[in-house]
Amino acid sequence: MRRSVTILGWAIEAMILAAVTAQGAAEGEAPAEKSAPAAQAPTSPAWQQAEERAIRAVAEAFAKGYNAHDAKAVAALFTADAEAVDEEGNATQGRAAIEQVFAGIFAENPKTRIEVSVGSIRFPSPTVAIEDGSSSVIRAPNEPAERNRYMVVHVKQGGTWRMASARDLPGEPPLAEEQLKQLGWLVGDWVDESPESLIITSYRWTENHHYLVSDFTVQIGGRPAMTGSQRIGWDPLAKKLRSWVFDSEGGFVEGTWTRDGQRWLVKTTGVTRDGKPASATNVTTRVAKDRMTWESRDRSVGGDVMPNIGPVTIVRKPPQAK
Repeated sequence: MRRSVTILGWAIEAMILAAVTAQGAAEGEAPAEKSAPAAQAPTSPAWQQAEERAIRAVAEAFAKGYNAHDAKAVAALFTADAEAVDEEGNATQGRAAIEQVFAGIFAENPKTRIEVSVGSIRFPSPTVAIEDGSSSVIRAPNEPAERNRYMVVHVKQGGTWRMASARDLPGEPPLAEEQLKQLGWLVGDWVDESPESLIITSYRWTENHHYLVSDFTVQIGGRPAMTGSQRIGWDPLAKKLRSWVFDSEGGFVEGTWTRDGQRWLVKTTGVTRDGKPASATNVTTRVAKDRMTWESRDRSVGGDVMPNIGPVTIVRKPPQAK
């Protein structure tokens, strides 16, 4: 089951019918004949407004329990035999099992938070309600929000509304700029100075925030040795951050970025100016607001294994005094 998914959704119409039938049986009502019309909810605006407020309160309680990482409080909002289905079709049956799922989510994502936006609520019967809306989950600070749509069936038991069936629906993928926000801390000027060389790198946003671009200069012995540029963007097909680097010598490198906490692993492949294939795994680690480390592993050029580089400490260049 997808751990960051909220599992706050609605079931299909067949589940609604089952919920209505089950509710009627629980209250001692005889099952209606197939030809009899279904019971309709009262049409009084005051009645509907009161019931909508009660159901919205359930959604608020869900968000409160989720953000407090209280799996028991979240599960208590479901009926004893409730079903929760994530957007991949994985189903969890029963309140106890739902509690375990949320406990696992909170353990795996200790800083996760959710926002729930109720879209609409309708009443097929006085004791059944259908809610649909959207949710936004952030698993960790500086990570992009995961947005989903949901549909949920509520049933009224003993005067209290509870969720009987919850289903996540595919949501819209995060926008490019939301993905790139994870690397927003790079914006600015950075310096890597060693006895042998000086590397100055400047990162900035493009005007529409769809890319991060950088220019770098390498000096050896106080003289320019190489310049280049890098562009980092979101690949919506591969669903990964990608980068492209072009140097003044005629070489170029393409990389895919994977986040591991405060570390970024960048798998790169490219071509040198003389046509030799090259590859490496570069690791950028954010150590503090104005300091990071960089290293390059598993390097090869033209089929030859090359020595690792680093880790090297890179610091943010202080602003110039006015």
